[in-house]
Amino acid sequence: MSHRARTRAVVAAFVAVFGLAACSGGDTPPSAETPQNNSIATAQLSPAPTSDTPTPTTAPVSVRLVWSHTGKFFDETQVWYVARVTNANSSPAKVTLDALALDAEGVIVGSSEDTLPTIPGNNTFDYFGYLGGGGALNTKLTGTPAKIQVTQKPRTTQGDFPILKTSGVRLAAGHEPTYTDAPLSYNLSARVTNTTGFVLVGGVTQQTVLYDSTGKVVGGDTGTSDNVPESLPVGLSYREAWTGMPALIKATRAAYTVWPGAPVG
Repeated sequence: MSHRARTRAVVAAFVAVFGLAACSGGDTPPSAETPQNNSIATAQLSPAPTSDTPTPTTAPVSVRLVWSHTGKFFDETQVWYVARVTNANSSPAKVTLDALALDAEGVIVGSSEDTLPTIPGNNTFDYFGYLGGGGALNTKLTGTPAKIQVTQKPRTTQGDFPILKTSGVRLAAGHEPTYTDAPLSYNLSARVTNTTGFVLVGGVTQQTVLYDSTGKVVGGDTGTSDNVPESLPVGLSYREAWTGMPALIKATRAAYTVWPGAPVG
């Protein structure tokens, strides 16, 4: 089981804007596998540039909105979105994401600030987020959303949020309620292993992005987990069972990602 609640943080830079309709078109996912981080990332210090050593250029981390849908969650308007974050650098990227829901006049009617997992170098990550909704932990939208804007900048908080190793991911159609107006419900099971190098406390944040046979986003969910132990030693695994994930049309693939709910390191 999962809870629709997420970690919040800070943000700005590299802006992408989409108009909201009942559903916006999706893009092909970055790969057929969920990005995984099976070991602690390390980096060597480079020598100071000299007249014979050219100063390296750093490619920026970029973000763009690839999908959105306006629907209902517990009978209140909720916007789902997928932001694609691309890390073109060879080193890991620590990113904070900000999302704004704007009405037709450009006035903010909903917002969130989210800490993303550390994205490995030369990798792309699809982040599933939402704004609004009628759940106990949701902040309702204050108007009618007409477009959504996402921005990112480097995370400055202490600690790390590495992606945990997942294996044996299985997706199946289900009948459990999603508490949304989406017509389809899916269940997911997986093995999650603590590969952070630290004892994992404070729970986890997890998300699933659902894709159809053409690679377009059709739904997903994000939240915490009831299944992770309060303290998970390094190298040990737990079995995740997630039910009631909403989809607008038939899903054929799930990208499942897990990261610490509290910083490690």
